[in-house]
Amino acid sequence: MKKVFLLSLGLILGVSAFAQRFVTKNDAVKMEANSKIVAVGNEMTTEASTYAPTAQRSAVINRYDDMEDGETIWTFYDLQSNQYVANRMYQLPNGNVGIVATMSHENNDIASDRGTGYNFYDGSDWMDMPETRVEPFKTGWPSIAQYGANGEILLAHGNGHMQCFLRETAGEGEWTYVGALPDYPEGYIYTTEYPTWPRIVTCGDNHNIAVAAAVLQHSISSDETDLQTVLWRAENPADINSWTVSYGPLHETGWDHNAFSADDYCMASNGHKVALLYSGCLTNSVWLFTSEDDGATWETTRVWENPYEGRSFEYENGQPWGMEDTLFMPMNGAVAIDNNGTVHVALNTFEMIHTTDNESGYYSYWSGRSVDGILYWNSTQPAPIADTEHPEYTDPGMIGPNPHHAARLWWPIVGEPGYVHIVNDSTKWIGYVPMYEGIDWDNDKYYMSGTEYLSKLNGASGHPALSIDPQGNIACAFSSPCTNRVHGTLNKYFRSIYVSYRNAIDGYWLQDEDDLMDGVLYMYQEGLFTNSVLNTVHNDEFWFGFQADDEIGFYWGSNATQTTGTENIIHGVKVIKSLGVEDTEAQDVVYSIYPNPATDYIVVSSAMDADATITFTNIAGQTVKRFNKNLTTGDNSINIDLESGAYFCTISANGFDKTVKVIVK
Repeated sequence: MKKVFLLSLGLILGVSAFAQRFVTKNDAVKMEANSKIVAVGNEMTTEASTYAPTAQRSAVINRYDDMEDGETIWTFYDLQSNQYVANRMYQLPNGNVGIVATMSHENNDIASDRGTGYNFYDGSDWMDMPETRVEPFKTGWPSIAQYGANGEILLAHGNGHMQCFLRETAGEGEWTYVGALPDYPEGYIYTTEYPTWPRIVTCGDNHNIAVAAAVLQHSISSDETDLQTVLWRAENPADINSWTVSYGPLHETGWDHNAFSADDYCMASNGHKVALLYSGCLTNSVWLFTSEDDGATWETTRVWENPYEGRSFEYENGQPWGMEDTLFMPMNGAVAIDNNGTVHVALNTFEMIHTTDNESGYYSYWSGRSVDGILYWNSTQPAPIADTEHPEYTDPGMIGPNPHHAARLWWPIVGEPGYVHIVNDSTKWIGYVPMYEGIDWDNDKYYMSGTEYLSKLNGASGHPALSIDPQGNIACAFSSPCTNRVHGTLNKYFRSIYVSYRNAIDGYWLQDEDDLMDGVLYMYQEGLFTNSVLNTVHNDEFWFGFQADDEIGFYWGSNATQTTGTENIIHGVKVIKSLGVEDTEAQDVVYSIYPNPATDYIVVSSAMDADATITFTNIAGQTVKRFNKNLTTGDNSINIDLESGAYFCTISANGFDKTVKVIVK
């Protein structure tokens, strides 16, 4: 029986926080570099003390009056993704929503009826759950987007090609079969396989241009596969001859070949801007490609840099190679673009190491509360992501922060061996395994065990999905173990879908704020494969989809534990969350001021170029510093040179005043 005690930290910046002491036992899992699980390895026991950096009520809640939950699709085929789900929901300007999933109503291992399950929300309710797939032949892994003013376009792989369907009016009438997209870029030498695992977005003045990504996988031998990323583009998607295929922009980096595999990517669009994110490769970095001209040309950003980028897990020079440090790295990812053109990225994180003690081709992996986290970055911030919080962990001979820890949320407590705490930075961290009051973490109840969940999640929290409203407020939903719901037979934690929120003005995350599965309906169910409407049309409104059933584990896929299929329901959920941003504040220059607490500088996120006056007053109301600053659109780093203490910072620009309380350390 684990002992738990709570230590009150009181009010910090008007936000309640707490500390919890518990024991976490994390399994080290021996894996091959391609994420195929081989065996469960050594156990590592870690005691931890956690400090919540923002409003953490020690039990998440669900505001039932502020959400609508619809059962949209049912399926026995429960493997919605190899990694994470993306681009399976969209919203029309009138508020209607389309959603798709891989569907099969055959409870066997053939799934000959597998194809696209589709549903449509007409502004008041969802249609009846579909009984038949969209396509006349077997397909899988559908991706959908708005097409034109009121239509929709669908991609799915199957029947020997990437297949395209569309209709001019969403939710109505028969789908028009556009045809099979071109299979191979010019010069591709293998022609026995076709592209799979699609993602599609539409862009342009009226969602009239389609851009899609996929991957080519050719099996050279039983242990060697050729992987290449491809990109399609069509300025008239209704005409199959308008579609062109080329190698994706990842190809230009030199990491295209054999780096990223099935479902290691996601897409977003807003206006003429398109974003393509690649994350999910153990031996490579996180790459973001953005286009300002509807996918015609691309710019490259390395969002997170793997210090072992491109290195193999095999022997080097006849000897197994070792990491100089444990590596905290991302795997699942999500990307979205707000109405100002800022690109937002969410990444789940976990811990791994490959030492000379490991066999060639294998590494040790840890997943649990003390290494858990959903990481956040946006395109106004420096890249790659770097750790700036803990210089004491920087190697003596290293210039700058240690890249091994850039994706690390939980840090050792100096002077308390075996204990860790959470980084006090809610601008960088979306969430983690939620902590319920009086309920401790029990690793024996954590379902991973070196089985089929490992390659789908990696971190304890995974499958992040972003949804942005017109004001720039963001909601991020993700799947995470729920310690207050336990499967009766397996005695393992069910997974819930949690949601955190980021206010467009303040710029910090309200972490683990809501549980979409907190209710009688979900008492004995778990949620996986989160996806979302990337851009909603109403303020304070966010849309998510996820798969739920009453069995832990999969029936389909490698290492599946279920002996028969179970009925899985794809849910579509509308969440209404007022984040306190008035419409008139969209004219305000200042979006956010961070970090808070600050040291010798603050960063002011500005919506436009503007002349500003920045004033700091102390608690007694005395002005201690005032100066003028020319703000540019985006982030502005400003040196403050103030003594430690509490101040009110007022920024006056464009006829607006914004005041926040800032703690200077």
